[in-house]
Amino acid sequence: MEQHLDKKSSLLCLIAVLFFTAASIGYSQTIEGTWEGELDLGLQKLPLVFNFETATDGWKGSLDSPQQNAFGIPLTSILFDGTLISLQIASLGADFEGTLINNTLVGQFKQSGLSLSLTLTPSKIKEAKLEKRPQTPVGPFPYEIINTSFVQKKENLLFKGTVTKPRGEGPFPSVVLISGSGPQDRNSEIFGHYPFWVIADHLTRQGIVVLRYDDRGVAESEGTMEGATTMDFTKDAWAAVEKLQSFSFVDKAKVGVIGHSEGGLIAWMMGAENSGNLSFISALAPPVISIDSLMGEQTYDLVKASGAAEELARAQEAYNFKLYQRIKTSQNVEEAHKNLKAFLESDPEWMGLDSLQKATQVDKRLKQFAALTAPWFYQFIKTEPREYISRIIVPTWVAFGGKDKQVNASSNKKSLLHMGMENMEVKVYDKLNHLFQTAETGAVSEYSNLSETFNPSVLDDMATWINSQ
Repeated sequence: MEQHLDKKSSLLCLIAVLFFTAASIGYSQTIEGTWEGELDLGLQKLPLVFNFETATDGWKGSLDSPQQNAFGIPLTSILFDGTLISLQIASLGADFEGTLINNTLVGQFKQSGLSLSLTLTPSKIKEAKLEKRPQTPVGPFPYEIINTSFVQKKENLLFKGTVTKPRGEGPFPSVVLISGSGPQDRNSEIFGHYPFWVIADHLTRQGIVVLRYDDRGVAESEGTMEGATTMDFTKDAWAAVEKLQSFSFVDKAKVGVIGHSEGGLIAWMMGAENSGNLSFISALAPPVISIDSLMGEQTYDLVKASGAAEELARAQEAYNFKLYQRIKTSQNVEEAHKNLKAFLESDPEWMGLDSLQKATQVDKRLKQFAALTAPWFYQFIKTEPREYISRIIVPTWVAFGGKDKQVNASSNKKSLLHMGMENMEVKVYDKLNHLFQTAETGAVSEYSNLSETFNPSVLDDMATWINSQ
């Protein structure tokens, strides 16, 4: 079987490597709002969502690829004259040109010399966001809500967040919520769901103080995600713990963290370097196996869940894994860039091109894969979670979703149990996805269609475990 991808499947791959997170528009001759469409890749269709808003100098916006869990990809240039639209997506080396006809954008999506028809219509996803999510907390609340702030002193960054506190003087057990990959606000909002708010609401009703905060550069928090790594996000989380411990109503002997996905990795790191500041940790869908292996599995599971054939899923898994290995084995970012270039130059896709054409195409592809040599990914792909897990001695509660296509429950649980860690409880919820929603297949494309925000059984089990510490 060929290990390289054809042009259509390579488009899917390019978006996949970036994985790491209102009423229907009825206005005429404006693009403001959210628009959606599908790219026909032959073996499958790839949904794309464009978000446009006005800016002082014209327009700004972002691209979401929900099926690949890639959100907020910036649109670097948007020109719109009331009828014609032209936009560029520098991080993907892609562009879209179209015409607004009867509230429909009709045009061509171009990338790597490939041009595909793309029709965008006002998004139904935005309508779904306005639908009532049954678990979204609604007041009056039987607890106190405190807006707070804290400073991450090593970089002098100001963070804003919210504390939910049970009524009374306490002291109460408490936790900090740590988000997964990508920019997240304090509620970890996605498709009109507010999972961190739902978690905070449930735990606080069970007598637990919860601090949740906007990630650096998101909403009210200072700083930027650009150039930051998981190690930097760990510093942010420690600053949040320090703030939590400063409250008089917090039981200093019962302070912990709950991390989801990459936040689970951060919880591992904090548990490993813990010097008595944490009494317990909880990890939701955390990586346990090596990150390059995890992302290889993730590629296969996501592509297979999208309806692609086994052969394509395995080919793309193999291609991406080789790509990750070139980065992981590099000694520094400069070497990673050279190794990436060599890997792309060896791709059989360029057969038949002259040297100039090949060089041009490789250069375009290098720009498209720039995220792989950015500080976050370079550090992330080298991470070995088990090195941190092995040093954790505080009580730990771990949960996986049996239908999770982003962090495979089977392989990660097996690896964790093989370590034989004491004081660690591991649970798998068979019917749940990566967001801990009850799911049919676990595919990312389901997230927005599910009314459940966070499974009540997991909430109950987590609250019971924390209160038992």
